[in-house]
Amino acid sequence: MARVQNAFTSVRTEGSLLPPDFLQRLLAPRPDIEGLRPEDYHLAGRERIDDAVSRSWLSLFGAWTVFHDQLQRLSADDPATSLTREKWLYVLFSELGYGRLESAKCLTAEGKPYPISHQWRNLPLHM
Repeated sequence: MARVQNAFTSVRTEGSLLPPDFLQRLLAPRPDIEGLRPEDYHLAGRERIDDAVSRSWLSLFGAWTVFHDQLQRLSADDPATSLTREKWLYVLFSELGYGRLESAKCLTAEGKPYPISHQWRNLPLHM
């Protein structure tokens, strides 16, 4: 089997999940590769995928910067649970399309209690 030269300087692949030849195909997208059209991401009008990614990245980068700055000001014994949840995790999950997560107390499976902090629809999450 011939090896494909990796044209990516900042991406290194291991295994076969994202082989280099597939990544090469992404450089010059064709209609036969699923998930590369704006419609696949429910984008409005003629919005381009890279524009949506840039907008999302800038929003999350700004939230991360605020979170990181406030985290640096906490005392060493502060676990930062509330700050992390409010200033980072809620923002991240919202940007990923989950909206505001609901608080949840505990999940019981096969008679065993499993602590969870939140849920999205029927999906338990623990932050």
